[in-house]
Amino acid sequence: ALIKRRVLDPESNFCYGEGGAGTWSDGKLTTRIGRNSAAVRTVLETLVTFGAPQRILLDGKPHLGTDNLVRLLKGFRAELLRLGADILWDARVE
Repeated sequence: ALIKRRVLDPESNFCYGEGGAGTWSDGKLTTRIGRNSAAVRTVLETLVTFGAPQRILLDGKPHLGTDNLVRLLKGFRAELLRLGADILWDARVE
């Protein structure tokens, strides 16, 4: 509705849901804390574990690609469910 009719539904639009607005990005991974920090390396390695291209560990400007984002999100969800998490759809967090 937002793209075609220019009507924003405040309860359901592409800023919400699994992945939020980031799902619609081009998959560039940018950070201001440095690519070589332990925290960034951990995130990149986790992404690779869930199916991101290995090259993100080496590239100066890592890029996942839009086509990989949905697959990665499905992997994250599957792992969260395996670990016992409850995923609530159509639920508002106040």
